[in-house]
Amino acid sequence: MDKRAEKLANLVVNYCLEIKKGQKILIDATTEAEEFVEACLKEVLKAGAFPILRLTLKNNKQILLENSINRKQLEFFPNSLLEDAKDVDAVIDIENEASNLTKISPDKVAVHSHTMKPYWDYLIYEKNKCRRVTMLVPSIKHAKDANMTLKEFENFVYSASFVDWEKLTKRFEKVRKIFEDAKEVHLIGKNVDLKFSKKGRNCILENGKENMPGGEMFIAPIKDSLEGWIKFEYPAHVDALFFSDVYLKFKKGKIVDFNAKQGKALLKRLLDTDGGSRYIGEFGIGINPFVKKGTNSWIDEKIDGTIHLAIGRSYDENGGDNDSAIHWDITKDMHQAKIILDGKVVQENGKWLI
Repeated sequence: MDKRAEKLANLVVNYCLEIKKGQKILIDATTEAEEFVEACLKEVLKAGAFPILRLTLKNNKQILLENSINRKQLEFFPNSLLEDAKDVDAVIDIENEASNLTKISPDKVAVHSHTMKPYWDYLIYEKNKCRRVTMLVPSIKHAKDANMTLKEFENFVYSASFVDWEKLTKRFEKVRKIFEDAKEVHLIGKNVDLKFSKKGRNCILENGKENMPGGEMFIAPIKDSLEGWIKFEYPAHVDALFFSDVYLKFKKGKIVDFNAKQGKALLKRLLDTDGGSRYIGEFGIGINPFVKKGTNSWIDEKIDGTIHLAIGRSYDENGGDNDSAIHWDITKDMHQAKIILDGKVVQENGKWLI
C-alpha cells in the first residue's frame, strides 16, 4: 500500500473528523478506491470506532443511467442509503466515481439528480446533523481527465492534501473576517465585471475539515443582487459532463444570458433544472497554495488566486436562501483581475493586499 494513502487516512480520521472511540463511521466509496478504503478501515478501527462500509461499482452511475428502461428506475430512491447516513456519527465520502456520462441523455441525468437530492441535502447541507468529509482519491480516470499520468496526479493530490492546515487557518482567519464584515463585492478585470451584495451573510473558512484537498472561503450572495457578467477560464465538470469557456450574464441575480464553447446545449438544460438553477448559491475564493494548476473542477476551486461561483443551491450555514437540485462550481482565474470589498481593493492579480 502507498504510505501516502495511510497518511491521508490518518489525516481524515484524526484531523478532518476527529473520530472518537465508540462512534459509528460510514465510509461511502467505489471499488476504484479499494486501497484507500482499506487504509480508512484500519484508521477508524485504530480510533476505537465502528466502520460501516458502503461500496459500489466504480462506474455505478453510468451503468444505471445507460441501462435504465423507464423513468421509475431513475426515480427509485434506496431509503437505506439515507437511513445509514442518519444512523452514524460521521461520513467519509470518497469521490472516486469513474462513470462517463457524456453520451447519456441530459434528461436522465437531471432525473437522477432530483432522485438523489434527499441524500445529498442531508450529507452536505444539514451540517448540524451530519459531520462529513468529502475527498478525492487519485484514480486513472481523474489522472486522464487532468492530462497526467496516475503517478503525477497522485503526487499532485497528496501534496495539496498534506498542508500545514493550522498555519493556513491562522493566515486566512483575518481575511475571512474582512470578507464577513463587507457588504458589497465587485470583481473586475479580464473576463469579469460583476457586482453583488453579501450584506449580513457570514464567510466560512474551509480548512480541510470538510473537503480534502481543502482550502477555500465561501459566501452566499444575496440572491437577487448579482449584476454584470463573468467568463470562466477553467472548464467545468458536472456529473461527468464537460463545459468550457462558460459565460454568464446576470440581471437582478438571475442568469439572463449564457454561452459556452463546449456544452452550450447541456448548459441550458442544467440552467433550466428548476426555479433556483439560474441563481448563484455560492461565491468562493481559493486559498490552497499547493494547488497550482487546473486538473479537476472539484480541486480547481481551491487554487490560490482564483474565485468560483456555484450555480444552484446555497448553503444554509452561510444564510443563503436559494434552493435547487443542482450545485455546481465554475472556477475563474483572477491573476488579471481585482476583488474589491466596499470600494477597497483586497486582492489584485491574485495577490492579497491585506
